Amino acid sequence: MKFTITHRNKKNQLLVSTKSLERFLGRIVNDDARNTVENFREYVPYLMNGYDGYKDMPTWMHVHPAAEFQKSENGLLKMKKNNGVLLLTFVDINEDGGVDAIKQKVASLPSTLAAFVGADGISLHVLAKYALAKGTLPDEEVAADRIYKQAFLTFAPLYQTLVKAKMQMPEPSIFSDFLMTRDSFPYYREDALPLTLNEVFHGAEKPVESVDEKEADHSSGGVDNDRKELSDNIMSMIGFLCKKYDFRYNSVMKCTEYRPKEKDYWGYQPVDARVQKRMTLEVQLANIRVSIKDVRNYLESDLLSTYNPVENFLFKCEGKWDGKDHIRALARTVPTDNPYWEDWFYTWFLAMVDQWRAYSHRKYGNSVAPLLISKQGYNKSTFCRSLVPPELQWGYNDNLVLSEKRQVLQAMCQSLVINLDEFNQISPQVQQGFLKNIIQLPSVKIKPPYGSHVQEFPRMASFIATSNMEDILSDPSGNRRFLGVELTGPIDVSQRPNYEQLYAQALSALRAGEKTYFDAEQTRLIMANNRKFEVVSPVDQYFDLYFDLTDDAKQGEYLTAAEIFQELKSHIGSSLKLNSLIAFGRKLSQMPTIHRKRFNDGMRYLVVRKS
Repeated sequence: MKFTITHRNKKNQLLVSTKSLERFLGRIVNDDARNTVENFREYVPYLMNGYDGYKDMPTWMHVHPAAEFQKSENGLLKMKKNNGVLLLTFVDINEDGGVDAIKQKVASLPSTLAAFVGADGISLHVLAKYALAKGTLPDEEVAADRIYKQAFLTFAPLYQTLVKAKMQMPEPSIFSDFLMTRDSFPYYREDALPLTLNEVFHGAEKPVESVDEKEADHSSGGVDNDRKELSDNIMSMIGFLCKKYDFRYNSVMKCTEYRPKEKDYWGYQPVDARVQKRMTLEVQLANIRVSIKDVRNYLESDLLSTYNPVENFLFKCEGKWDGKDHIRALARTVPTDNPYWEDWFYTWFLAMVDQWRAYSHRKYGNSVAPLLISKQGYNKSTFCRSLVPPELQWGYNDNLVLSEKRQVLQAMCQSLVINLDEFNQISPQVQQGFLKNIIQLPSVKIKPPYGSHVQEFPRMASFIATSNMEDILSDPSGNRRFLGVELTGPIDVSQRPNYEQLYAQALSALRAGEKTYFDAEQTRLIMANNRKFEVVSPVDQYFDLYFDLTDDAKQGEYLTAAEIFQELKSHIGSSLKLNSLIAFGRKLSQMPTIHRKRFNDGMRYLVVRKS
């Protein structure tokens, strides 16, 4: 069995190595030459806001015990062999005897493979063996991760009831890790017996209550007596709710979220009407005299801490770029003959990330959208979805109805990437009007539900589009809002993007002042590239049939748009409608190679009549 050890060097490059369990335990008996762990433990009492700010943390070694990993071509960890080891971590240990006492307790379970002190000196890492009913383990990464989650939800309560200490409850994953540590006397049982796991997992089953919760239940009578002495029922209600739940206000989704204490692995969920009523009943059953209005007032107040999931994700990526061009590498997974695609995608990606930062008082929004064009089955939608990291997938929207304008404006404040799937189904009127307007908005002004006035919100969403048809752009004044790209083959979606490096690179580029817009020369190239994707109207086809362009005034003649239109009508007849004249005039004015000259009666165009 080998553990995987990862860390980043000073260039932010991910380094991966492996050690056998025995060698790892021998390694942690002594600190390194710099006394890295001991120095860290001296600082721990002063690190009030977590350990991320400690000076050595960016390059600290992380140990992954659940599996042996190797580094993929994309710079990510890829499972090589499943170890069948579950990582459990106890923190805030206040039991008599401290960490050593808990180490002895977990050693009493035959499934405990190893136990040792955490890097901070006040936590304990426990490694427990597990396996499926036949003693087997999945060797495919996705299945291994699913079974690991099942093992955590099933066996963590077993250890939790044994130990009177808080168990750290991160999102369980086969990639779970802990900081490299030091323990002079680590516990190790070579012949640990794996806990047997049934492969079918009944999701409705919940972990048993922790010791603290059970004791709280037994002592509820005393707590109730204390509460009766309190004169302020509102404060009692707040104390009761905060003891049972963690709350936060999601500033992106504009809703309050909660999770039960000691069950972090359930994750945060929205506080909807049913949850709110259940919490009210819990408070009232605890003999606290409040109404549902009192509970709602607290849950909807600014007493709750504010949480921005996008800011949180970008903060984790900040300063971790390894210097490689991951953004253009992602663009290269899209096969195309367009020589500008990589640079265009790079600029658009920077603009997308900049839009996520949701700054107020912007002058410009991300006003362009890549348009992926190919036949079906080329993984266009999969590629679009893969632009958003898993923890932010709620921000991907591919079912927006453009006719519902209020929904569209709200999505621009709460979505991160809007995929205009089947772009060819959007009418020319919507392309030239509503869509052209919203795609360049720097912010959105809407009246919130139950609000009393219109408010301005930062726009977060950027647009991307897909189509199975080529002739789809219909703006006669030019189509500079779209980066038309015709695919020459299926997009390679076989590798998961390295999201940390993608967004770390983007943040580094934005911090360096790289531009997030297309200048005049790039816009000219974009419009020239998009001409092959424009809808060619019958009038345009007739123009090419009866007229040529020229640079020589002696060979041609200057005609107004109306005169050219009338000439075409004389050949074609009444099928050419007058309402096409305005669009035809715009089309003439946008032709880059046509010579035009203003006369007293208006703009005239230099053309040659075909005989």
